[in-house]
Amino acid sequence: MNGDLPLRSTIDPRQIPDVLDSIFILERLNPMDVRVRFAGLTLCEMMGMEVRGQSPMTFFDKNTRRRFEAVLVDVMNRPNIARLGLGSIDKMGNEAQAEMTLLPLRNDFGDVSRIIGCVTIPTHGFTAPVRFKVQSVDIETSSTEKSPQSLGFAESKAGFIMDGSSTFHAISGGKPKRPKHVGQTPMYLKLVD
Repeated sequence: MNGDLPLRSTIDPRQIPDVLDSIFILERLNPMDVRVRFAGLTLCEMMGMEVRGQSPMTFFDKNTRRRFEAVLVDVMNRPNIARLGLGSIDKMGNEAQAEMTLLPLRNDFGDVSRIIGCVTIPTHGFTAPVRFKVQSVDIETSSTEKSPQSLGFAESKAGFIMDGSSTFHAISGGKPKRPKHVGQTPMYLKLVD
């Protein structure tokens, strides 16, 4: 996509199985209403309930909600990448630290109306429900104008060649990260012609 922001439809959960439980997706329904579209187990456990459909403002202490709302607006409107340092004090008086990353996503029409985020489990554990305080915000401008070629991560485009020759070449080396699981056909299923 030439360095452009990814579409929500290009996010394939099968490509990121190790972090799925820490991921969440926020969706802006209108300029004043952002809701949790998807939330992994980590965020649900920290909040002590299923959070899908809720406002992400409820994850934060009342004194911090406006600051978090400003970060959401910045991520969607600019669009930018935000990394937040979070702190919390649970009902038992235990302090905990966590981190949250927010990345902009485009919907199928090309508008930035979604955010994919990731949250770490607080250090030293937690007692649900956790209410975060934003302790630090690091905003990084996402450069959608730069192509992968300008960053040195891709070869130049060769185009489609119709003369039968090909510019594809084999890459040797490397092993799959995990062995492929070979499923067995259940005994009660049969193929009938």
